[in-house]
Amino acid sequence: MAYLNKRTLILGDVKSGKTARTLEILREFIRAGYAEKIAVIDMAPDLTGGIGGKMTPPDDASLLYLTTTITAPRLTGVDEAHIRRLAAQNARAIEVLFDRFRQDPREILFVNDASLYLQAGDWCTFLKMLNIASTQIVNSYYGRTFPDSPLTQRETRLMQALMKVCNPIISL
Repeated sequence: MAYLNKRTLILGDVKSGKTARTLEILREFIRAGYAEKIAVIDMAPDLTGGIGGKMTPPDDASLLYLTTTITAPRLTGVDEAHIRRLAAQNARAIEVLFDRFRQDPREILFVNDASLYLQAGDWCTFLKMLNIASTQIVNSYYGRTFPDSPLTQRETRLMQALMKVCNPIISL
C-alpha cells in the first residue's frame, strides 16, 4: 500500500474532491484487510450551502468512526467575533474526538476536513493526535473560496505548517 507508514495530505479548494479521494483510499485499506486498524476522525460540517459534508465511510463494524456536530463558521457566522466563537466551539468539540481516539488508538488514521480544527485549535495538540497512528491520511481545505480574514489567515498559516510535515501531498 502506497500510503502505509506515511503522513499523506490531500489538499484542495471547496468541492475539489478531497473527501471523495480520501474515501477512495479508505476503501483501498479496507479491501486490503486493515479495517480493524483504522480510525476516522470526521471534522467536516454538515452540508451548508453546497459546501462541506461528512465522509460516510463504508459500513464496517471494526472501523472506528468518530464525528460530532460541526458548524461552518465562515458560512454561518454573522460577524468576525461570531465566526471566531463558532471556530473555538468546533475546536473544543473536535478535541473530545481526539480524546476518544486516544482511548481507542488505531495504527491507521483518516482525518476529514482538518482545517475546521486548525481554524481555532492547538497545533501541538493536533500533531500529537496524528502521531498516535503510524499511517495518517488527512484532507483539508486549502484554497481561495473564502475571503481574507484573521481566521482564514490562521488556517492558511497552519495548513502551510502541516504541508511541511506531510509526504506525500496530493493537490486537487
